Amino acid sequence: MLIRFSFKNFKSFKDENCLDMEATSLKEHEYNVAKTDSAEILKVSAIYGANASGKTNVLQAFSYMKRRILVSDDSKVNSPMDEENIYSFMINDNPISLEVEILAKNNKIYKYGFDILKDKIISEWLYEKRINKFYEIFERNNNNVQIMKVKNKLFDLANIDDKSLFLKSFRAIYKSNEDFNSVYEWFMNSNYLDLGDPKFEDALNKRISLRIVEDEKYRSELLAFIKTFDATIDSINISPASLEEIKNTNGVVKVELVHNYEDGKKALPISLESNGTMKMFHLFDFFMDALKNGMVLFVDELDAKLHPLLTRYIINLFHNSKKNIGNGQLIYSTHDTVNLNKETFRRDEIWFAEKDKNGISEIYSLSDYIMEDENGNAKKVRNDATYNKDYLTGRYGAIPVLEEFNIVWKIKNILEKVN
Repeated sequence: MLIRFSFKNFKSFKDENCLDMEATSLKEHEYNVAKTDSAEILKVSAIYGANASGKTNVLQAFSYMKRRILVSDDSKVNSPMDEENIYSFMINDNPISLEVEILAKNNKIYKYGFDILKDKIISEWLYEKRINKFYEIFERNNNNVQIMKVKNKLFDLANIDDKSLFLKSFRAIYKSNEDFNSVYEWFMNSNYLDLGDPKFEDALNKRISLRIVEDEKYRSELLAFIKTFDATIDSINISPASLEEIKNTNGVVKVELVHNYEDGKKALPISLESNGTMKMFHLFDFFMDALKNGMVLFVDELDAKLHPLLTRYIINLFHNSKKNIGNGQLIYSTHDTVNLNKETFRRDEIWFAEKDKNGISEIYSLSDYIMEDENGNAKKVRNDATYNKDYLTGRYGAIPVLEEFNIVWKIKNILEKVN
């Protein structure tokens, strides 16, 4: 599970910001919290903000970190974000800094991060938390690495490739190392979905899991999932019916949803379903993997083309401990204010992204936000506040600043163009 994600100098974020998933001492909605032996961690975080406020950049910062670790071809790491776009505040040659604190599958808490400047690794580190204190596993300074292999004994390594992360390199050589392997696999099992990107959405809608062909349990779970928001769906038709037959169709799988109508049943190709149904159908794999296997799922514009009640349904899946058996996490950006309420969220699950007049973004949690009352006294937001109404009226910031747009028609110029 993700405990904290800190980032600095990435795109619109100049200063260090931290998305903190550790639950605060708030007593509301305690079932929204995964209570582990090591920490109490939030299952969901929703990031609100105006267009171009930086909320997407939070998710992309994590995506960039993951790709830096996993992608073997460094030439592909920056795509599709060009260098100028990533390093928005590099005028002082300050590096990007990225760090996660995680609870790995081996029930250990790790802190891993790196600083990178113009495709060169400046520093890198990995620590393990034991009894409320972090202990070094390795530290890197430029091309020199100091690694703790046995207690109180350090080994120095020099001449490491300055474009490659030591975590990836060392893990490839020593796959049996528990610490390196646990952190690397945590990144492998975390996903980022950019549902605001038409190209990604198109690719998602063409993706069919082969598990749907021969795994009857998977197919029944998928059917139950999509029937929750479309009661007319009766069954799913799959062609071809076996993995062996797929070889004859060049890997093409035909999917139809069978609906109940007044005059009988009718099968429709998945491509003819509504955008919302197609989206939920193709997101099923990602939701189930996160819920069953405890994966972290970052989603940009989760609510795009979805009714607010469908969005709430997804949120409730992650909050529900009977459904979310693996303590999966959902971190997403949104403009959906219908679900911005005390019935759905704890205050520490709600985040805002705001950009100042200098183009610098910051994020902050509703649980930490300080506002003034009618007497000018500073106070925190109460849990009985109407979050969506107060947000839209600007009480929490992070909303668009709209100015009047005037169009002046110059009759003379128009007549000149006509003549």
